[in-house]
Amino acid sequence: MPTKVIRLDEDAIAISLKYGKTPSEGIRAMEAKLLEIDQSAKSIDMKALEKMIRSCVRDELEVLSRGY
Repeated sequence: MPTKVIRLDEDAIAISLKYGKTPSEGIRAMEAKLLEIDQSAKSIDMKALEKMIRSCVRDELEVLSRGY
């Protein structure tokens, strides 16, 4: 794989080393985590979320209307 020499801030190097043995490995691991988060966010069922929110609001309104 071809390589390039680039400048990285010391803090960026320290952060990347938390994710891998080398800065390159750390950057790849961070990208994988970001893709995983992005894909999991897309898998949210909006209809189910809406039903859950409506149910919670309805329950709370019932509690309030009873006067605790």
